[in-house]
Amino acid sequence: QVHAYINVYPLWTGCDPPPDDTIPRHLYYQVMDQHGLTENKLNGVQWDASKKAVCQPYYRVSPASIFFDNHLRAVTRDLVQRYAIDGIHLDHIRYAGEKASCDPVSEERFGGKCFESGDYSGWQRQQVNGTVKKLYEDLIPLNPDLWLSAAVWPVYKDDYGWGVSSAYDTYYQDPKAWLSGGYIDSVSPMIYSGSPNCDKPYFWTKERWATLVSDYLAGSGGRYVIPGIGVDYCTADDFAEIEARIELAREAGT
Repeated sequence: QVHAYINVYPLWTGCDPPPDDTIPRHLYYQVMDQHGLTENKLNGVQWDASKKAVCQPYYRVSPASIFFDNHLRAVTRDLVQRYAIDGIHLDHIRYAGEKASCDPVSEERFGGKCFESGDYSGWQRQQVNGTVKKLYEDLIPLNPDLWLSAAVWPVYKDDYGWGVSSAYDTYYQDPKAWLSGGYIDSVSPMIYSGSPNCDKPYFWTKERWATLVSDYLAGSGGRYVIPGIGVDYCTADDFAEIEARIELAREAGT
């Protein structure tokens, strides 16, 4: 099968803007045309709580931008109608991090200051949920056999006291809502961290890997969970670590 990979919210790598003389016009400048600038900062990209545009490693479009949602939908419809692909795979379908969207577009649509009134975090999750849902509702009628999937953060919520970032609370990504809502076919938790620092204790043990897979399966709503498996380990037999996770995935019923 061939699935088209889409890096959803990243707009441009690094803090220097892209060339402005390309044909077609770079999306960075289309976002600028649509949302304008404030103190030389793009209003339509994510800003942090100190009102600085987040640009490392990417500028990321604000999920609150209806303009960008419509652009993304047009691109995916074009792919599905023009090419004999079997699926669309979404990556970076999340915010840049905690308190990473205090941009003017978000605050205007929310109707208040970021993180100061109401459930701003919940509202952010709704922006991402809405993008996924609109894509599913657009694409499946075009091809009922099409598979919509997404790479998602490995830890849904840190209910284990591990002290790590999570999809729900750090990146405002709620893949369990997509699964239970029936508007995605599969998610792939990115549990593929290896062990590049061989002199340090290994964090992503097989036990933790299995815990996260089990958690996603419990919230799958009858849809599919396809867990990521890393390849970079520090054991004498690296493939033994990979093989163990394959077997754990099979035993879990992924």
